[in-house]
Amino acid sequence: MFFTSLLISSLLAFPSRDTIIHKKYKELQVPVTIQYASNANYNLLVLPGYGYSDIEWCAKTSLCEKAKKLGFNLIFIEVQKSLYLKQYYLQTAAFVKKYPTRTWIVDTALNELFAKKLLNKKIKTFVLGLSTGARGAAILMLENPTIFAAAACLSGDYDPSLQKNDPLMINVLGSYANNAQYWHGDNNITLRAKEFKNPLFIAHGMQDKIVPVEHSIQLKDKLLKENPQLRVQYDFPTNGQHNYAFWNAEIDKLLAFFMSIN
Repeated sequence: MFFTSLLISSLLAFPSRDTIIHKKYKELQVPVTIQYASNANYNLLVLPGYGYSDIEWCAKTSLCEKAKKLGFNLIFIEVQKSLYLKQYYLQTAAFVKKYPTRTWIVDTALNELFAKKLLNKKIKTFVLGLSTGARGAAILMLENPTIFAAAACLSGDYDPSLQKNDPLMINVLGSYANNAQYWHGDNNITLRAKEFKNPLFIAHGMQDKIVPVEHSIQLKDKLLKENPQLRVQYDFPTNGQHNYAFWNAEIDKLLAFFMSIN
C-alpha cells in the first residue's frame, strides 16, 4: 500500500488541486478522488450504493457544486459493489470478497489521506451515503466516532433481518436459517442503536421500491427510544423514490445539518 513518489510530490506542491490517487484492495485498483473546496471548513466522505459509480453524486446531483461552495472537501472512494462489512466470513461468496470492507476504507484509504496531509484533520469530517452506502455511512460513524462528527444516510438498509430473502445479504452472511447470529451481529445497525454517539440525518422516500422505507423508520424509532440524547434528524417524503431525484432533493437539508454540528 503506497503512493508513488511523483504523485506525492505533486500533491504536496499543489494541495488545493483536485486529485486522484489509487489504492489497492487485494487485486482491485481503487481510485480515491479528492475534490477540494477553495476555503475548506469541513471534510466529507461520500459513499456510493451497490454498483453505483462513486462520482455519480457529482453528475446526477447538486452535491459537489453546493458542498464545495460551502467549504466541504469531498472524498470519493470507488468501492464498486462493497457491502461495507467489517470482515468477510467462510460462507461469504467469493465475488463479494473482491470489494473493500469498511475496515479497509478507514485504515488504508481515509487514515492515509490524513497521515499524508492530503486532508486537514483539524476540521470536522462527516460521512454521507446513499442506498447501501447509507448503511456504510451509518456504521462507519458508529464505529469511528472520533473520525466522523456526523453522518447523513439516504435510502439505506440497516437491519438485514427485515429482508431474510435478500440475495445480497445471503451472499455475504449465508442463509438466515443457518446463520442467524450473523444477521443479528455487528452488521445489524438497528440493533446497535444505543452505541451511536454522534448526530445522524436519515432520509428515505415512502415510495422506495428497492429498499423498504421500514429500514429507516425502524432505525429512527429505535434511536429515539434507546438513545434519546442523540440528535436525530429525519425526512420521509411521501413521493420520494429510490433515485437521484430524491437524493438531490435532500442535498440542501443534509448540508445544513452538517454545518449545524458544533
